[in-house]
Amino acid sequence: MNPIKRELLDLHRINHIDAEIFIDRFINKYWGKNSSARIITGNSMAMKEIVISKLNFYNIKFTIGNEWESTSKSFIDFLIE
Repeated sequence: MNPIKRELLDLHRINHIDAEIFIDRFINKYWGKNSSARIITGNSMAMKEIVISKLNFYNIKFTIGNEWESTSKSFIDFLIE
């Protein structure tokens, strides 16, 4: 069985201002490629809000954390179409 390939952006150690640029570049790199993606935000609520704001700007649906493990909320998954 082939594992699902997921594009990954890890925002650990990235400041909030630079995060917006990294997120834009990440989304634009995979735009139109129907890619499964994950952005690791860590536990920062401010970082999650930045990511969510960008995903909403691009009209991308997303899920926060793992729906099967309610304690894991340090990442956001989505599909870049």
